[in-house]
Amino acid sequence: MTDAGELFRLVSAAQDHVATLQGDGKLRVESPQGSGTVSAFLAASRPGLLRVEMFDFFNRPIAVLVTDGQRFGLLQFQENKYYQGPATPRNLSRFLPVALPSEELVSVMLGKVPFIPAERMTLALDEKERVYVLTLHRGAVSQVLHVHPKYLRVVRSQIRGLQAYGLEYDHFKEQGDFVFPHEVTLRAPTADTSVGLRYTGITLNESPDLTLFDLAAPEDIPVVEVDEGGQTLPPVELPPASPGS
Repeated sequence: MTDAGELFRLVSAAQDHVATLQGDGKLRVESPQGSGTVSAFLAASRPGLLRVEMFDFFNRPIAVLVTDGQRFGLLQFQENKYYQGPATPRNLSRFLPVALPSEELVSVMLGKVPFIPAERMTLALDEKERVYVLTLHRGAVSQVLHVHPKYLRVVRSQIRGLQAYGLEYDHFKEQGDFVFPHEVTLRAPTADTSVGLRYTGITLNESPDLTLFDLAAPEDIPVVEVDEGGQTLPPVELPPASPGS
């Protein structure tokens, strides 16, 4: 492979096979605030449907996040509260220590690397790591993609010239006529934070169970409404009942 444009076309096509995912995994967070690993149930469907349930070591529920791309609901069991509001990156970061739009988060979970809009591309070969190095250029910003030579899947993505997160994909497995990574790591160097997700038992491209993305608040759980910036909104006061009602 010597043509950067042709490799980019093949890589883009190779990571576009998966539209839905459902199953179990392990979620690991490393940050200055603390590190740890929890079990998780995950359901994701393009473009922005997402459900993540977290469980502790004893399989007790910790939290449940649901979003349809526009709104989100977050059930925090320890607080016994249900947060809801616009599905902004700030609000989703209540659950995961990274601020991403829901559609971008779903894409990353489904093995799809977001690309910068490139003005030009260059291609090299890293003989030591035995990968293609495809670099997308746009002005002073570049995105360096390390590409598996057999699977034509991105194994590492780094953006330079802009504060952005990096991605790493590993444990590729053949699923019919395509290959899917069963481990993804998202790194935010400026925040010294990383989020790793390892799938342990998942199904791909099955019709999604849309009830999993129901945003209705659970019964008997206090609801906290938040704005786009994550600030708590005052509760809505109901008008007083009219006499005789």
